[in-house]
Amino acid sequence: MVATRSPIYTLHHNHFSICSIMVRYTVALRGAPQDAASEVPIQEQSVDIFHEEQLSEHFLTNINPKGQVPVLTSPALPAPIADSMDITRFLAQRYPTLIPAAHAEEIHARLDALHALNYFSLSFPGRDHVAQGFKAAVQKRLDDPTISPTYRDALNYKMSILERDKIGGLKPGQPELMSERAHNLLREYEDILPKTEAGGPWLFGLTQPSALDAHLVVFVARMRDVGRAAIVPPVVGDFVDRAMARPEWVAIMEGRKTMVGN
Repeated sequence: MVATRSPIYTLHHNHFSICSIMVRYTVALRGAPQDAASEVPIQEQSVDIFHEEQLSEHFLTNINPKGQVPVLTSPALPAPIADSMDITRFLAQRYPTLIPAAHAEEIHARLDALHALNYFSLSFPGRDHVAQGFKAAVQKRLDDPTISPTYRDALNYKMSILERDKIGGLKPGQPELMSERAHNLLREYEDILPKTEAGGPWLFGLTQPSALDAHLVVFVARMRDVGRAAIVPPVVGDFVDRAMARPEWVAIMEGRKTMVGN
């Protein structure tokens, strides 16, 4: 009997998308699958968001109507998984060390809190032209009378996402509010840092990294790259430094910062 091969999954990402990096680092730290049938072979597909590839008709109508990365696609999936947290939880169902049962409730809650922050607001304060540039790119396509009705609907939906998350995230007071929330959130991690060298080196003293480790490390790296290192408690920063010195981080970042131009 010929063994069937696991279907290939494609991770659509960008090297400077914070949520893409979170998923790529989660993949790097995922550990062993719960069994052979749970293996998720992943190939990467870079999306050039700076040349607006995510606004193409194909991407908006077939990959992600929000026009964002990361997205996980596969013939094995009923539909693309177009959210970094959904991708992370999909992987955790197959790679149990990502969300170990003993800490599952707290990991889910902390991941939700981390992703409730507006990363655009934190990354681009005072740079309204960036959000307006995205809006202009969508409007340019909407102004084309030859586009299909399906594409027009997709662009209008994308515009609503931009207005809510990008333009709304840079309104007066929003970056400051997000910065305060992020600082308070990061202080809460001091209680779950590894306590002694006798335990594991990861959050909760685990010997294997969880998805929370992956997302936290990327978030702190981004805050440093955008000049917000002051919101990171020193002990949390030390933990992140140790993680960033490990081969998994080095391999996915290849010397890059999390922000383009840094």
